Amino acid sequence: MLNILGTVFHTIANSKVNRERLRDNEYKELDYSPYLFSSSHLNSLMEDSEDKEEHDSILDHMYRFDACEVDSYRSIESKIIKRYW
Repeated sequence: MLNILGTVFHTIANSKVNRERLRDNEYKELDYSPYLFSSSHLNSLMEDSEDKEEHDSILDHMYRFDACEVDSYRSIESKIIKRYW
């Protein structure tokens, strides 16, 4: 019985729908987090982002904390801006 449940949970966890939900939550979290995420995390999100809306979430998050004053965050900002302008 435990093996069957383990297989079911493993299948659900690795499903495309669940992976997309988790990915979407990472970007939504940027909108309400009271803390600035590390530049390495934001850079990783930026590299994995698929559309302008996700890039905008990253920029909005950094701007809310005035993070672009720091070189590592400014670099992320520049990469995103160069993609669209």
